[in-house]
Amino acid sequence: MSAQSGLGHKAIEAYILSLPKARLDYPFGEDVAVYKVFVPATSSVSRLDAAQGSNEKRASRTIGTVRERRSVTDVAMRQEPAGVTGSAGGQGKAARGDWKMFALIREGKKPVQLSLKSDPQLTETLRARYESVMPGYHLNKKHWNTIVLTGQLNAQEIKALIRHSYDLVSSQN
Repeated sequence: MSAQSGLGHKAIEAYILSLPKARLDYPFGEDVAVYKVFVPATSSVSRLDAAQGSNEKRASRTIGTVRERRSVTDVAMRQEPAGVTGSAGGQGKAARGDWKMFALIREGKKPVQLSLKSDPQLTETLRARYESVMPGYHLNKKHWNTIVLTGQLNAQEIKALIRHSYDLVSSQN
């Protein structure tokens, strides 16, 4: 755990995965943990509530290596309830939508490097205020910041920024 911010990779990951319908993925390889939320294409969200239960179980597990975390996520993704990913196996009309990323963590970096989506005005404000906040690494610089957890931002502020990113992405349709 990082002494400066009070949050290490595992604590941040546990917080992220505790958010409703959040999951861990590795679409860019083992070097980048990508956290996504399911964003339905319709306003019918009721079928997606079942996905939260499996995410809570995943978040409570202690998983060490990238390979172990990836394995657990791959199994969980294959076991998503029918309709969550737009499959035809559900009862009635299947929920449609996409898994959208809202947070990324570069694996094995100390201090932790966390990339989050943000409102463009807040993005600029954070960069001007903190040396440890920079334009998103390999991301759209207008909407993404990479935060190096050096202690400039405390745990409460980091969690608030994670929640802001999650809320921005999950409210998109």
